[in-house]
Amino acid sequence: MAPSGAAGYLAFLLHAHLPFIPCEGEEISLEEKWLFEALTESYLPLLMSWEKLDARGLDFKLTLSLSPTLMSMLLNPLIQERYVRYLDKLLELAAREERRTVGEPAFRNLALFYQQRLVEIKRAYCDTYRGNLLAPLKRLEEKGHLELITTCATHGYLPLMITPEARYAQIKIALDYFAQVMGKIPEGFWLPECGYTPGLEDLLHAAGVKYVVLATHGFLGASPQPPFAVYAPVLLNGKVAAFGRDWETSHQVWNRLTGYPGDPHYREFYRDIGYDLELDYLQPFLVGGVRGDTGFKYYRITGKGAEKEPYDFEAACGRAKEHARDFVANRRRQIAHWSALMEEPPVVVAPYDAELFGHWWFEGPYWLENVLELACGPGQNFRLTTLGAYLQRHPPRREAVTGFSSWGDGGYHKVWLNPANDWLYQGLHQAEKAMQAMAEGGARGGSLEERLIKQAARELLLAQSSDWAFILTNQTVVEYAARRAREHLQNFFRLFDCYRRGVPDAELLARLEAKHGLFPSLDYRHYCRPGYPAAFCPREEDGLLVCMLAWEYPPHHVGGLGVHVRDLSRALARCGAQVHVLTLSPEGRFTWEVREGVFVHYLPRRYPPGGDSFLYWVLQFNLEMADLGKEILTRLAPRRAILHAHDWLVAQAAWELKEALGMPLVATIHATEYGRHRGLHNELQRTIHRIEGELVKSARKVICCSRYMAAEVSRLFGPPAGAIEVIPNAVQPIEISHHAGEDSCTVLYVGRLVPEKGVQVLLRAFARLVKAYPASTLVVAGTGPYEDELKELAGRLGVADRVTFTGFVSEEARNRLLARSAVAVFPSLYEPFGIVALEAMSAGVPVVVSRAGGLAEIVEHGVTGLTFAPGDDEDLYRCLEQLFSQPHLRSELKRRAREKVAREYTWEAVARKTLAAYREVLKGGNG
Repeated sequence: MAPSGAAGYLAFLLHAHLPFIPCEGEEISLEEKWLFEALTESYLPLLMSWEKLDARGLDFKLTLSLSPTLMSMLLNPLIQERYVRYLDKLLELAAREERRTVGEPAFRNLALFYQQRLVEIKRAYCDTYRGNLLAPLKRLEEKGHLELITTCATHGYLPLMITPEARYAQIKIALDYFAQVMGKIPEGFWLPECGYTPGLEDLLHAAGVKYVVLATHGFLGASPQPPFAVYAPVLLNGKVAAFGRDWETSHQVWNRLTGYPGDPHYREFYRDIGYDLELDYLQPFLVGGVRGDTGFKYYRITGKGAEKEPYDFEAACGRAKEHARDFVANRRRQIAHWSALMEEPPVVVAPYDAELFGHWWFEGPYWLENVLELACGPGQNFRLTTLGAYLQRHPPRREAVTGFSSWGDGGYHKVWLNPANDWLYQGLHQAEKAMQAMAEGGARGGSLEERLIKQAARELLLAQSSDWAFILTNQTVVEYAARRAREHLQNFFRLFDCYRRGVPDAELLARLEAKHGLFPSLDYRHYCRPGYPAAFCPREEDGLLVCMLAWEYPPHHVGGLGVHVRDLSRALARCGAQVHVLTLSPEGRFTWEVREGVFVHYLPRRYPPGGDSFLYWVLQFNLEMADLGKEILTRLAPRRAILHAHDWLVAQAAWELKEALGMPLVATIHATEYGRHRGLHNELQRTIHRIEGELVKSARKVICCSRYMAAEVSRLFGPPAGAIEVIPNAVQPIEISHHAGEDSCTVLYVGRLVPEKGVQVLLRAFARLVKAYPASTLVVAGTGPYEDELKELAGRLGVADRVTFTGFVSEEARNRLLARSAVAVFPSLYEPFGIVALEAMSAGVPVVVSRAGGLAEIVEHGVTGLTFAPGDDEDLYRCLEQLFSQPHLRSELKRRAREKVAREYTWEAVARKTLAAYREVLKGGNG
């Protein structure tokens, strides 16, 4: 329950923010004047009133959010010195105004009032606070009056950023800076413009934030709907507490027509001597020589018309006291109503821009002082609280999920995204991705390159400030906002180009650091994706990036292509290349992983339909693969990169990336449609054949795994534009501890079940073998469209009970099958290479292979295995009978086969040959 009989709480939150303004030149700029006006009219009057309340022993409490850009400017010695010069100029003007208004008592009294006020402001700033306003704020926090929190680093509008990393960096850099200045990480975080989008709670929770404040409608639109409206916090997705902004307190203070600041007795903001008096008189006191507000305002609001009456500060203060009493009375009624409905004490959250008090509403600090004093007095049914203190006493009892919201006009994002400012976002979004690339690329600590990345982060942060889009929407200082946004983006992309080319511009960098050097300890690694290692991209001169495109990749693969891509990419990574594989995944979402040094990026797999729709499926995932590749490669911005496509199924993506990014293309042709089917028999096959031919012709180098395959590619498609390079496949060494004994009679086939693999030939040969060796069995491991026909054939041959069809097997299961097999048979009618034969040889299992294609290049008859004529089941039977009858031959064949594999077919050797091919392509050679 609330202490001292209080039924509930009132929680003020003031948010203080101004965009970062660089100090340039000797004269004070128009933009610096924004800060100096806020200091004179808002920040110092508020601080002085709070210290007065503290001196009187009142236990007032409120939450104050300080933006990092504002904090950095308040701590800047140059700005502190220039502000004193600004005050001195205003005091000069005050003295001149005191003389000018001698014959006008009402105005002269105001001139004397402003003069005395400026004297007090300067004394407090120079003598009491010695230019540092953060120190007294911290003291007030230590006394329990304030809770200091922060907001995004440059007040970036989070919902319109497209990468979670950019959002996280805005949050975490802000928290880091706040901790550096204030010595603690704040529990609360002000979302700029109250802008929320689903998922922010994950980033805030990861950064250590305990609570935020949401716009009223965003909070009330949560699911399930909060039963007590905005008067009790909820937990967003179990991560971060959310308070709801109270509409009634907002309406009473903010509303232009019925809110307190519109009272006729209050000072008129828009009448200032800077516009009313002669320019010659004002010229020495105008910043930049341009007419503008001076702070000397002599009229009250009076009414809606142009006629205004002189301002009376004492009368205005009387109205502020009345409005304070009205505000407090309304809170008593509000708390009484909700406390009767709730188990826990309600909290009324009243957030405002700090600049409202004093700058826009001149009497605002005096009104707030009176509200705080009344709330601390007797007779109230509520107490003041900070949001963090309330949360500690009354943690959320309910969880909720909510959608988009902001406190901007219309309640959503239109203030920050509309035809007046939409041009900002293409550059901002490109810069987000480029910044992530630099962060993940990394740099040596203390190097010029590291300074460059940090400054690029500053320029992006500054370009993301919500102030520029807001100004463009409201059409105030449009040219300034547009210039600042463009300037920061141009600076960013100049730095990014230097980084990408590996040639940092020291002069440019020093100039930008001097001008926009906020957040000196900025950690650019906050832009890295969670889990991604630092120094992500090779920065050394001979570093190479390889982007592999493959439609299959283990553990989800159909044939040997996926295994080849996996093992090659890992071997390339071991040789120092950075390898990214783009492939399909069975999961229904985009995801990635780093496995043995290889970055694997998965597209959601949409399983292929049959018939003519197959080509549309291929086109669909190729377009998605191309989009993903552009995103990744744009972020990485490699100096030297190769695009490596594996077979026709990724040809479209390869062409898209080649054209879009100007990357040289290497293609590995693992097999051809013509060879697989021994001809082209329908329109689908002819279409695939044409795509294969275009892929061959568009590649700077074509890699084939055997001389047989190289000859086939040349014969079918003509001499390619680039040279054909023969680089054989390899295998990972397979160690099997317990091999089958000499009495084993198991014959093993591993591979796809399609006609060109020749399993039908093996079944016929096996039917003859069973007659000679009744104990023999055949294991067919694999799956494919020919499976049913093969099972039917086994039945017709009378060996169905001796043949086991296992379906697809993992590599572990394959190794177990190899361990108990007497011989492995690969009876292909068409075989570009035959990696499965190499795997069996590596495992120490004797092999029998057809002399089709690349198999004949791997296995030497009578030395490393036995070979037979493709399609000749009688010849195959003779080979099997020879091995079964001569155990010593089996031992010799497997020994010599293992030695050959270990000597000639290692992935390290293949990787070195592949890297040499890449280097040749990058040098411009075709082989």
